[in-house]
Amino acid sequence: MEPSRYEHQNPHQNPEERLRVLIVDDDLSLRKILYKILENGGYDVLSAGNGPEALAICGRSNPPIDLLVTDYNMPGMSGLELGRECSAFNSALPVLFISGDYPDQELCAEVEKRNRGFLAKPFRSQELMRKVKEMLLTQPEPAVRAH
Repeated sequence: MEPSRYEHQNPHQNPEERLRVLIVDDDLSLRKILYKILENGGYDVLSAGNGPEALAICGRSNPPIDLLVTDYNMPGMSGLELGRECSAFNSALPVLFISGDYPDQELCAEVEKRNRGFLAKPFRSQELMRKVKEMLLTQPEPAVRAH
């Protein structure tokens, strides 16, 4: 079996060859921290402050998003709604929900599904990187990207 492309993430790769992560959180300072952590980890990172902005990014992202990391509790559109809407662009899109609140029943049910994960705030950068890698490694190989 060929090793997964996800196992060979190189921070010095061309951004078009790196895995693309979309961060969505209404807290700008946290979004900037997450962006830096993931960028330093070798990912091509995009960010949005709310659900509608994230949906627009998902719809036009080329190459497509490989992982959505979203706050669960956001005004207007929850992370749960966003994850479902973004799945319309890619039904296999993995979604990592982050929240400082204890997961409610609806979130617990969603996290039980394939391609879904949860990380409680606050978390360390190493925990985030481990969870992101774990989620990407459990995904089928992405389609080959045209350059």
